[in-house]
Amino acid sequence: MLHRLIPTAAMLAAAFAPVAALAEQESTSSLPNYNLVQLSVAASAVPIEEFQARTMEINTCGDAVKLGKAMDAKVERKRFVHATELPPQLRPVLKDLPNGMASPVLSEDGATLHVLVVCSRA
Repeated sequence: MLHRLIPTAAMLAAAFAPVAALAEQESTSSLPNYNLVQLSVAASAVPIEEFQARTMEINTCGDAVKLGKAMDAKVERKRFVHATELPPQLRPVLKDLPNGMASPVLSEDGATLHVLVVCSRA
């Protein structure tokens, strides 16, 4: 019976090793974890200038959610996002962004407009 448990224990240890290493890296990293709200809209649905102006009025994550619903935007909550999970070009933007404020409008392909709002840092 013991010989059946040894391979299982080895598999479990191998499965948890990456998680433990990641947890240790995050606990020793000086980079924050973010709680974010992301608003996304089709560029064809709203001019970029209007989207930028309306999102700059955001002061809290609650404001972001309300505005997203009013603009029929896709609203996503992203909790416990470690800075290392973000694209490198976003890290300095979010690092200096005050809690509750929207980032400048971001677009990867020009077809979709996004803003990120930092709800909190840990």
